[in-house]
Amino acid sequence: MIEIKENLTDANCITHAGTFHADDIFATVFLEKVFQNIHLYRTNEITSDMKLEDKIVYDIGLGKFDHHQKEAKTRANGIKYCSFGLLFEHFGRDYLKKLCSANVEEVYQMYLNEFVYQIDAIDNGIFPEINCSYKITTISDIIALFNKTWCEDKDSNLCFLECISIARAIYNRIEQRILDKIKAKSFVENAIAKSESAILVLEKYMPFMDFIITSSNPKASHILFVITPSNRGGYSIQTVHKALDTYENRLDFPSEWGGLTKEELVTKTGIKTFRFCHKNLFCASSDTLEDALAIASLATQKRRN
Repeated sequence: MIEIKENLTDANCITHAGTFHADDIFATVFLEKVFQNIHLYRTNEITSDMKLEDKIVYDIGLGKFDHHQKEAKTRANGIKYCSFGLLFEHFGRDYLKKLCSANVEEVYQMYLNEFVYQIDAIDNGIFPEINCSYKITTISDIIALFNKTWCEDKDSNLCFLECISIARAIYNRIEQRILDKIKAKSFVENAIAKSESAILVLEKYMPFMDFIITSSNPKASHILFVITPSNRGGYSIQTVHKALDTYENRLDFPSEWGGLTKEELVTKTGIKTFRFCHKNLFCASSDTLEDALAIASLATQKRRN
């Protein structure tokens, strides 16, 4: 539960008033997860006469959980901390131990990579470089939408609490996906260990890309295609990226397959249930596992030829 208090003495947490950002919003949601009940005081200034000994002060005041001072902390990867990152570093591992008994450090790193770093970076003015003529909306942009516009006469604290409900839902989904993703690692590693070719077959759809790329098993570096049951029915065949930071594939599907109709694919390959190949050559599908294997095998053979 998060409540905003009008008096400092009633609060156990303090952050800045006025316009809010993904930093202080997600920091507040995270603190709620750690401490359950957050009594929040929002203010424009931290003064020397404030009694703060029993309170967590973040994103204001130039203290332990602020990042606006000259000597603010910077990560080894060059990304500066924001208050969310500072709080997550301080409380994160103990919090995660309550969620998962094993792989805490891996889950912690996954939180950083998939959630915390982007909030840290954007709040400190490090924006992703995207070469396009239209606006790309980040999580930070979505949070900013809930501040009042210049035409609205709304209470800032009410806007803050409205945004908290959205941020809490976003946080919960990110957390669930991270916790479920880490569960897939052992299944993927076992499949890699059993593999005898460049084609990896998984019995269920699950996250696999990161685990193949980072696997220490030498077999992993030779995997070109991954076959899984598709949530649209049948089977999906996907390419494997060359690295974590690129969408370039180890091997694309043959260019002559891209964007063809089902009938054209069957005619060109002779594979009866070959029903789709993406025009960008990174995924394909079939009705049967046998044909999925045939598609991946044919794509591999074409590279050799």
